[in-house]
Amino acid sequence: MKALMEERLFEPFIDATDGVLCLPSGSDAAEIEREAALHGLRFPLVVDESARLCDQVAASPFAPASSRFGPYCDNITGMNWELPDGRRVRVGERVVKSTTGYDLLRFLLGTTGRYGGPVDYVLRLRPACDVVQTFFLRGDLSPLRMAAAEILQTSWIHWFDSMDFLAAQGCGPLLRIAVNCPPGEGDAYMDFLSKMADKHRLSLDHSPGLPLDGCPDLVIKTSPALVLDTALRLAEHPGTKCVALCCCGVVHLFLADPGPEAILLLARPLEKELYAIGGDWSSRHVRTNAPASPEADWILTLRKEWGLP
Repeated sequence: MKALMEERLFEPFIDATDGVLCLPSGSDAAEIEREAALHGLRFPLVVDESARLCDQVAASPFAPASSRFGPYCDNITGMNWELPDGRRVRVGERVVKSTTGYDLLRFLLGTTGRYGGPVDYVLRLRPACDVVQTFFLRGDLSPLRMAAAEILQTSWIHWFDSMDFLAAQGCGPLLRIAVNCPPGEGDAYMDFLSKMADKHRLSLDHSPGLPLDGCPDLVIKTSPALVLDTALRLAEHPGTKCVALCCCGVVHLFLADPGPEAILLLARPLEKELYAIGGDWSSRHVRTNAPASPEADWILTLRKEWGLP
């Protein structure tokens, strides 16, 4: 049986036609780019240049570009997974859409090492364009709020790689918008954002490259309507930087002291309101909460099937 399972495992490959790449889960951004760039492709959901991809996925289900491309689980189509007893199993497929029964891929991606870990990922790639820029809208909080709300309601939001609201104690808030587009379209983005800045009396500047904030210490999943207020409230804590992923309703927090006590001090007071709207929180520094009863029964059945204690 073990030999049969290993015969089905993914082997490293890149398919430029379907836009998928299989490589070790421990690969970093440079390794992914080296394989993908040869075919004019890229993997947009990178938050840290040097961290292993498996560590980035474990830190948060989201990246800034999730505003446009969805969470990690929508951009990892398959993987080789090693169970705690050493067996390796293939999960998912090399295509974006498949009907493979229960969605073990998304379940395992969110288990933070409790049932083994990823060995290889099959990544969904996207076209790489020549214009790669990040724009910054700066000004007072009220006009920044209005600009963010207006942009979210326009068709432009689907063409931005990301739109994030940044907040930290002692620093003025700003709206950050990332663009990856063909050269002929760059002026159109600049023109739209310049007019938006003038309308709301904001300053506009830009720099090359896309946002790379690093792996967050705490992730708050709320709603797009509440994400800015949540980020501002959390940014009042000393040593806390917040990046609010506006379209996803997710706040990434980066702490000067990311110990478990500091994480719980921020997360626990929010639990009731988060759960009331279907939100949640997670941290790579803190063990996740116990599953609800129906989920616990399902997990018990799964553990027995895998021969786990």
